[in-house]
Amino acid sequence: MATVWRSSPPVEALVLVGVGVLLGLGLLLTLRWFHVSRGLGAFRCYVRLPGSRGPFARWRRGAARFDTHCLRWFPSWTPFASRGLLMERASLELYGRWTAGDDDPVPGGLTVLHGSIGARSVELAVPASSAAALTLWVESGPPGRGVNVA
Repeated sequence: MATVWRSSPPVEALVLVGVGVLLGLGLLLTLRWFHVSRGLGAFRCYVRLPGSRGPFARWRRGAARFDTHCLRWFPSWTPFASRGLLMERASLELYGRWTAGDDDPVPGGLTVLHGSIGARSVELAVPASSAAALTLWVESGPPGRGVNVA
């Protein structure tokens, strides 16, 4: 009896490997999201990327976390915790706020904070309690750094 050698793996094996890779990536993203968003001082935060303006400007969903001298924002759907936005307290200025409505591209009821990080414009959409905490955190910076909230 002759042995038949296949030159390529069976389709079922490739499908099984593909499903395994997708499940592993999904588990990795879920664990990373829980690690970032469940930490002390973490809250839901949408960020409009600096420099994006106009009707097609894109909001990115993520989580932000207070640190001693900076606010770290982590995007939702990336496996890399280092890919995000670092906003230092000394260079973060907040000078406008409004409540998002049904016509806005972010979920209604969130408070949108308009500000800048140095010379770059930034907008953050956060729950009302987090907006108050963020404003107080910026105001309570160490002496000598000025007050960055109007």
